[in-house]
Amino acid sequence: MKYLLIAIMMVGTLTLNAQTRPTQTQQRTATKTTATKAKTTTQATTAKTFTLTNGKLGPVQVGKKFANIPATYSGLYDKYTYKKIEHTSEMEDDWTEEYYQFTKGGKNVFRADVYEDKTIHAITLQEGSANIVKTQEGFYVGYPARTLFTKKKMQWDTYFEGTVFATSGNYTYHVNYSDIGNTDIPTRANDFKSNAKVCMISYSERSESDYY
Repeated sequence: MKYLLIAIMMVGTLTLNAQTRPTQTQQRTATKTTATKAKTTTQATTAKTFTLTNGKLGPVQVGKKFANIPATYSGLYDKYTYKKIEHTSEMEDDWTEEYYQFTKGGKNVFRADVYEDKTIHAITLQEGSANIVKTQEGFYVGYPARTLFTKKKMQWDTYFEGTVFATSGNYTYHVNYSDIGNTDIPTRANDFKSNAKVCMISYSERSESDYY
């Protein structure tokens, strides 16, 4: 009788352990879930991996000749194309626009404007840079316009290509003209629509306001 009770207790213990011990499938699922969460967290914390610093972005530097620029740059761009556009204004004032367009996954990340001798005089962040590049101050394409207006005291003006812009030092910030309310030039944060975002950020050799 004694041995029978011991045997019953041992079977019960083994059964309980089997019920509470996770199966191999459960263990694999838990491990996969943990790995996915870790990967998501890592991607979130490293979403913006490049900083536009003093006119330098990756291998591209304002003030330097466009030479020996690699065809691809991991994480920043996978292609660039040379563009040359001839412009004629109503006042018969002709000018030539030359730049290199950098893309990643088919999206425009930034452009590097050059002079005739291929010296880079400006870098402009575009829509494809939103999750890749920021400025030293932490601004980026897609940044809330109202927050930018509040954080940086700048004089805003209207740009001929359909944006309003403001310049601070060598940086110029653009917001689509359609993203402001019943005014031509914003003078307060609420002049921007609540969902208005920065659509371009330029770093120029000269302040962009010097050109207009």
